Amino acid sequence: MTTATVEARRLERAERRVAILEEMIEDRTRALFLSNERLQRANAYLMELYSVMPEALCVVQHDGVVRDVNDALVELIGRERETLLGRTVETISPRLSEFLRSAGDDARVDHFEDEWQSAQGTIPVLLSIATAKHKLGAPIYVIAAADMRERRQLEMELRHAQKLESVGQLAAGIAHEINTPMQFIGDNARFLRDSFDDLLSALAAYRELLERTELSEADRTRMQEAEDDVDLEYLQARVPKAFARTLEGVDRVSTIVSAMKAFAHPGHERVPTDLNQAIQTTLTVARNEVKYVADVVTELGELPLVPCYAGDINQVFLNLVVNAAQAIEEHNEGTDARGLLTIRSQVDGECVVISFTDTGGGIPESIHHRLFEPFFTTKPVGKGTGQGLAISYAVVVEKHGGSLRFETTPGEGTTFVVRLPIQGRVGGPR
Repeated sequence: MTTATVEARRLERAERRVAILEEMIEDRTRALFLSNERLQRANAYLMELYSVMPEALCVVQHDGVVRDVNDALVELIGRERETLLGRTVETISPRLSEFLRSAGDDARVDHFEDEWQSAQGTIPVLLSIATAKHKLGAPIYVIAAADMRERRQLEMELRHAQKLESVGQLAAGIAHEINTPMQFIGDNARFLRDSFDDLLSALAAYRELLERTELSEADRTRMQEAEDDVDLEYLQARVPKAFARTLEGVDRVSTIVSAMKAFAHPGHERVPTDLNQAIQTTLTVARNEVKYVADVVTELGELPLVPCYAGDINQVFLNLVVNAAQAIEEHNEGTDARGLLTIRSQVDGECVVISFTDTGGGIPESIHHRLFEPFFTTKPVGKGTGQGLAISYAVVVEKHGGSLRFETTPGEGTTFVVRLPIQGRVGGPR
């Protein structure tokens, strides 16, 4: 085979490989084009969905800069898109900006009540926040906002009524489910306690009899070993205490169940109510909120029965106790100090006066005028919605003709004072 022939064959093989490569490149180019076309269509489809969604949507970069907003958000806050893009999210909500900074790369909240800045003022919104992470860039925050203006007032009233109704149903169910087993647990514990006492009496009689009986040394040794094996002296000392603590626990459960029933009963009519008992019931229900942060002192004077809506008044007392506990906890955060919650009751003329004094940090003067506004709160996200004091004010003043006021000293604490007319007359002293 000549050199020319060999070279010709090599050239032919090379041309075939080039043709194959060109065909592969053409196929890859065609596939890439089709993929890019599908990607563009999908992107356009997603952008269309993003634009027409009824919820206001906002995409925020990791550094807090607004990257995109949809039409619903523009309409909600009444500002042009160009005035939002490229600005920090603080222009929409300082509180949201603070939350995103503190949450870092894992911001995720399903329900975050906030107030957004709009051209007409502040707008209450309910937010859902998620973090979208990508390998090629920093995480971004996707925020969905629902306008709450039309629902706020009705929601507050419904939530209050439903809460009392639900707690009432829960308390009734707990009473039904717990009281019966706790009763036979208590009965069995008392039976075992009495039986053990009888056994101890019988044992004492046996020992006395044995002292008068002649036994071999081996028998006495075996009896002593038997007593040592069961640690009889330990059982005699500890078992009665165990029965006592068991019965104490049974009584405590019964007390808690009774308190929940009394607290949760909605009461659609005014009934003569023992307000001192209502305070004690509230402290039982709120014990878990208070016991870790403060000691409670009660100075309860002799009170007449006061006609009122007992369930609503219980809710007022609970709101004030929980607020006091949270104020003390915030004031003493980072220390081992415990606060003090003092509750006093007395008769003052034609009214009963109940005061709740805490040793928290006090209330800044700048927010005194807003304290009883619905949904106003200085608490962090997840700690409160600002309804407690507003509801309490409405119950005491509007529903019972009483008054709710406060006295505060920054750094020392706050006292809330509830006045209720003894005769239940609307329009009592304010």
